[in-house]
Amino acid sequence: MAHSADDPLVPIDEVARRVGLRASAIRYYEQRGLIDPAVQSAGRRWYRPAEIRRLAVIRYWQRAALISLDDIADLLTDRPPPMWKQTIEAQIQRLQVKADRLLAARELLEHILDHHGDASPDGCPHYEALIWSDEGPPATTPAARSWLP
Repeated sequence: MAHSADDPLVPIDEVARRVGLRASAIRYYEQRGLIDPAVQSAGRRWYRPAEIRRLAVIRYWQRAALISLDDIADLLTDRPPPMWKQTIEAQIQRLQVKADRLLAARELLEHILDHHGDASPDGCPHYEALIWSDEGPPATTPAARSWLP
């Protein structure tokens, strides 16, 4: 990251407030090599505008896109665009899996509220099919009963 001698320096506590991160997180990102080392003066860390912006980028990617710090480090390098594309496509796939699971959970909870608001859904064919869908046949079938404990 290029710096100018005229860039104003901002202390870590002010950077943390501006960016919405804890100072400990900023120090951790520095240790991981995600940001350039801060200027240390009078026992405090100081950051330039480019480093503050980079912290805002890191925070955004973590909060909005649910991307790991390793992926963020990859995205912040000067890598060729195909690597960006692969990283982002992989993240899209991971997010789709999460979205599908959340939708299924929501549908199950809505079914329980709509059809079993006053009692347990145990024994409901729809509920039983959902809880067994990833592990084997629905528990109401003879084949399923043969492998249940």
